[in-house]
Amino acid sequence: MPLRGKTPGLKRGRHDLPYWVASQVRRDVMNFPDKCIPLPADADVETLARLCQEYSARLDDWISSQSTGDAPMVRYDGTVYSACQLYQSHHLSPFRAVKANTRRTYTDSLGLIERTVGKRLVRNLTIFDVQHWYTQWRKPAEPGGRDRVDRAHNAASMVRTVMNFCAKLKPRSRFADCRAFAEDLRKVKFEKGSAREHEMTYAHVTAFLRTANQLAAKCVIPAQRALYMSIGVAAQFELLLRQKDIIGERIRNEADLGKAVRRGAAVVPCPDGNWVGYFGWENIPGWRWRTKTSKSKYRAAAEFDLQRYPLLMPMLERVPFEERFGAVVKGEGGLPIQERSYRKWYRQIARVAGIPDEIWNMDTRAGGATEADDAGAPIELISEGLTHTNIATTTRYIRRRKAKMDALAEMRTRSREAPEKPS
Repeated sequence: MPLRGKTPGLKRGRHDLPYWVASQVRRDVMNFPDKCIPLPADADVETLARLCQEYSARLDDWISSQSTGDAPMVRYDGTVYSACQLYQSHHLSPFRAVKANTRRTYTDSLGLIERTVGKRLVRNLTIFDVQHWYTQWRKPAEPGGRDRVDRAHNAASMVRTVMNFCAKLKPRSRFADCRAFAEDLRKVKFEKGSAREHEMTYAHVTAFLRTANQLAAKCVIPAQRALYMSIGVAAQFELLLRQKDIIGERIRNEADLGKAVRRGAAVVPCPDGNWVGYFGWENIPGWRWRTKTSKSKYRAAAEFDLQRYPLLMPMLERVPFEERFGAVVKGEGGLPIQERSYRKWYRQIARVAGIPDEIWNMDTRAGGATEADDAGAPIELISEGLTHTNIATTTRYIRRRKAKMDALAEMRTRSREAPEKPS
């Protein structure tokens, strides 16, 4: 369809400021990333016409590439914004190969970079600029709040990732500034958030299960929700598995779906994408479950005799026979539970049960590992239970280090007070 006028997409906003708006050019922009681009306030008619026509041509290229399945072409113009866009759209970019949940995390960081420093020219940047950005991104969301260390670290790391990618592209002369800046960024590191020290204890889990049952009895929450949330939390704690291993995930990308199927995952079509998971009723014949876990990158398999777990097994037996198909942990309408629903319902029940907000659902693994350590289990056995390949990783899951240090200090003190043996 031919463009209308010399300034397609031009729209005036507040104070008569000019903008290029994609929806003014085409009715269906097919998720074009630059839906609204501010134009120079002092630009003359010829400049506005040239910019509007350039942006409209980019939009048409995007729509054409989306229709044919090819990667959209983003022209690098020397700005941080265009480098970020190129990283997201180039057909060789690793961004296109990561899993959906990882891609969401990347997109959050990329969006922060584009909003705050996207207009900066790469050739003018130094390490001090990124260090300043890190400081700004780290500031609390509100006065008196906590520093957002992870947010700042992820964004700064994404700047490095984007520059490293662009540095490898051709022609090399066009991306020389990215290559030089990427080399400089290798010399600097940014502080990461500290490791979590919280755990969900056995007392927390039993309080959660008891509260869920009580809320269902009072008709505060549906009985089915209480049962399936109890199964999910009990399974994470008892089996020392991650949330994704228990409730699965939604996948829309065909390539990711193919990988999951090849790893032996079950697939259930849902309105919002295919559910993919391993904790399904068809996979636990005789209450024995053999599965590959996400922590081992689905390479190593673990086997569980579910009858040996006294918190989990009674919950599984309460599931009606007519519901024993597909995903074990279900949500509304008998479909596999969605991650956001699982997270929201967990917090609702946990608060009533008196579980502090700083204890997350993911802390069940640390709680189970710490319980095993307190029971005297060898660290190698705990590592096997967590499906870790490195025991050093396992030690990060063992909590209550202060209590252990206090006990160690007390033992050393007692040894000094003991009478010395004659030589």
